Amino acid sequence: MPNFSGNWKMKSSENFEELLKALGVNMMLRKIAVAAAAKPAVEIRQDGESFYIRTSTPVRTTEIRFRVGEEFEEQTVDGRPCKASAWARVGTCTRVCVHECLAPGQEL
Repeated sequence: MPNFSGNWKMKSSENFEELLKALGVNMMLRKIAVAAAAKPAVEIRQDGESFYIRTSTPVRTTEIRFRVGEEFEEQTVDGRPCKASAWARVGTCTRVCVHECLAPGQEL
């Protein structure tokens, strides 16, 4: 797996507000989150398949630690816990957050 360590800038983001809406985030917090997330500062430290990611915006800073292929806990933008997992493909690392309160069978 390539080493993703370093400071990163977001190139693009699509449908973030729709994702937040599907997660049940209220409209005011969605608007704040979308505006703040437009230009986050992202620091990644990687040791093999272990990651530390610090994301800073004008509104808040979050930090997560995880291993590729293992489920971990993080928070939605409104502070609710969610279970997430990450996996790697050649040249990419993908993270998926699944909110615990989604109704059975409901998809994002």
